[in-house]
Amino acid sequence: MGEFMSGKYAQKISVAVTALALSIGTAKAESSIWGADLPVPAIPGYTFPESESTLLGWVNGNSAADMANVYLHGWGLWTALNTPSGQSVYGIANAPVYLTWVTRQELVAMSQASKMAALKKQGPRKLQMGEVTQLSKFGIHSMQAKPKLKAAKPGAPSPDFDTMETVTYDPVSGQTINDRGYFKLATIKAAYDAKQPEIEAFPVNAVVVKPVYKVITKDKLYQNRYYVMAAWPGTPDVTPAIQANGFPEQSWNAGCVYVDTQNSGPSQASGVDASCSGPTAASTYGLGDFVNFKLTADNAALFDLGNKQKLVAGDTLLLMAMHVSSREMTEWTWQTFFWTPNPKAPPLPSSTAVAGAMPAQLTGPAAHYAGSYAYSMVTPNQPISGGQSVGQPVVGYNPYLEAGFSESTFGISRPIVDGSTSWTGTVGVQTNCMTCHALAAVAFTKTANPTYGTDFYIGRDDPYFNGTVQTEFLWSIADVVATQQSKANKAKSKK
Repeated sequence: MGEFMSGKYAQKISVAVTALALSIGTAKAESSIWGADLPVPAIPGYTFPESESTLLGWVNGNSAADMANVYLHGWGLWTALNTPSGQSVYGIANAPVYLTWVTRQELVAMSQASKMAALKKQGPRKLQMGEVTQLSKFGIHSMQAKPKLKAAKPGAPSPDFDTMETVTYDPVSGQTINDRGYFKLATIKAAYDAKQPEIEAFPVNAVVVKPVYKVITKDKLYQNRYYVMAAWPGTPDVTPAIQANGFPEQSWNAGCVYVDTQNSGPSQASGVDASCSGPTAASTYGLGDFVNFKLTADNAALFDLGNKQKLVAGDTLLLMAMHVSSREMTEWTWQTFFWTPNPKAPPLPSSTAVAGAMPAQLTGPAAHYAGSYAYSMVTPNQPISGGQSVGQPVVGYNPYLEAGFSESTFGISRPIVDGSTSWTGTVGVQTNCMTCHALAAVAFTKTANPTYGTDFYIGRDDPYFNGTVQTEFLWSIADVVATQQSKANKAKSKK
């Protein structure tokens, strides 16, 4: 969903339903140590968790009204995530719900008995942010020094391309991972030895998110006031250069936008400075146009960038993007959000149809974002197993997460055939969240090779999964366990 290909194709969704007992029902969070429960905002037409049959009915119905319901559902999740939680975390009072959730690093520590006591004894929680892992896995460094765009003239501004990420789990998904030991190699190996093709499914109200931030520090400011970043131009035509290098921020050619760090509120801006020659009223935004967190002397030490850069009072985090997935469907729901200058007319991979479904209840900084959806791999829909990669592509991705992927990123590529024509995605701007996350697995044979893919249909019974254990569409589980596996293999080889 979102927009795929030229934006005219509708999406449908798989109809199979899991029979795994532990996936049925709504799990309740046990303790506030896991953060705030996801609220259900009072948005007409929005329910959480929504039944899979209702979601399938909307997507398979495929009318404009059906698609509006799907888009509304994603916006409802986004509204809930950004709702003030009533809790303080990282020194931020009344933090948004998603920020209170347990992080991947905390879950890894919890999964190791030797670290559990230390985790409980430590002082205030620290938010550990790092390079975007799905990029760094392939040698693309989101915090590494990058060539700057050539300034329009001497002294003109140059955008900052650095981004940081976290992965956080709502109380349901976090406890599921911890209680079932899904971050432990021994657990996944036991499933493989028992000939289980995949781990048991998560409860239907589990939610996992991947927030992406830009960090404003004093040394990055233009004229000691303006933070400069590249504007997303929309999905580009795929050229040989994009196939070779992807389409990372330093390649974006729409111009610049400016953030006035002296304006804590919203602006009236909705444009872009195409020449990157300097701030204008039309291209200069306030901090209040972003979900943002300005650090103070009391909490700056609670934010860890992991690259030895020390944050200080006055530094600010801007939320630029977020992947959002929920287990309301067997193949999870997939929606992703990114900041945009004009949320009423966002560029691809979003659309005016997606923007038009934004509910009136979503207000403030969180309403300054665009959405892209991938509730199916191809359209018309294929069954969860035993289907074919036919029909039309369904492209749904995030400019800050997948656009930088080149052709070399993907270890598996398959065409989508539509009658006498065929389409094959090769790069990040041709990806589908559901397809890529369907590939998440841990390998236990030399021939198995879990890898990323672009957009095509793949069933749960595909030979690709031979010699693996599927990790419920969550690459974070696969990555954590694969890292343990690699360390164990290296230790074994030294003996």
